[in-house]
Amino acid sequence: MKKRRRLAETLWNLWCIGTIVGIWPRFIEPKLIRRSKLTLPIKDLPKNLEGLRIVHFSDLHLSPQVSDRFLDRLTKKINALSPDIVLFTGDFIDYSTLNDPQRLQKVLSSIEARLGCYASFGNHDYARYVSIDSSGNYDVKSSKRSGIIGGFNRLLTKTTLSGQATDAAKAVPFHEELLSLLKKTPFTLLHNETTQIDLNGDRLNLCGLGDYMLGRCLPQEAFKTYDKNAPGIILSHNPDTLQTLKDYPGNIILCGHTHGGAVMLPGIRRRIILLENPQFVRGKFTIGDKTAYVNRGIGSTIPFRWFASPEILLLTLESS
Repeated sequence: MKKRRRLAETLWNLWCIGTIVGIWPRFIEPKLIRRSKLTLPIKDLPKNLEGLRIVHFSDLHLSPQVSDRFLDRLTKKINALSPDIVLFTGDFIDYSTLNDPQRLQKVLSSIEARLGCYASFGNHDYARYVSIDSSGNYDVKSSKRSGIIGGFNRLLTKTTLSGQATDAAKAVPFHEELLSLLKKTPFTLLHNETTQIDLNGDRLNLCGLGDYMLGRCLPQEAFKTYDKNAPGIILSHNPDTLQTLKDYPGNIILCGHTHGGAVMLPGIRRRIILLENPQFVRGKFTIGDKTAYVNRGIGSTIPFRWFASPEILLLTLESS
């Protein structure tokens, strides 16, 4: 099976080089890291939270094909923004496989934030990889299949999402090795729970949801300890949760998962990145009285991006 994957990757690389037009999306754009900025006005924002600098990134998808040089550039770009808080919205690893725990621990431990780093999980971060099956359900999938082969299969097959997670997907346990690793880094996992950051008496809620595709997005549980008298930021990997979360507290919802559409070409993007709400593929949205931002992410299962370069978001809070 490994030989088959390597053969698929080799043929794919040769095609990209041979067609010339494939060089940019395969070898150049996936290595670019763009910085976006968003200032969020919040009504009655406490004085001590004014100007708070929050860095958001997502979808690291760490695997052997991600170079140390790329990871070093990532951490330097994050730290150069002097963040007060760093937030990550899921998919630390690729296909639920922790290939190199020491390397993941090193990159996460290299990220610095004055008030801490927090994260939610994505569909690649549990003990089994969950994706979309041929019936449009969210189901456990084999991680042995080449991502390239799977990508072409999705491109050639029209799938309608059911919005339902199978019993097998719901039964997937936590990735215990990944949980143990995170405890050795600055990152605190928020899995259907809320914590508060206290800054000289002024509080900020940070609420993290479980992954939607595994049936683990449980807002009733996550918001039990939410302080409704304080502003809040919600972390949810999949933007298909936005319509549900609009009825809960919070000022901004941060998501990932979509890789910014990955290949933003007509007729292709909606075949590759499947969403129940395809309008939420990237960027800023208004959801009820909240602002939502869908990050383009850092990595991907297939290093191929067209008009969807990797992204770090700098979010600054201000009083409206």
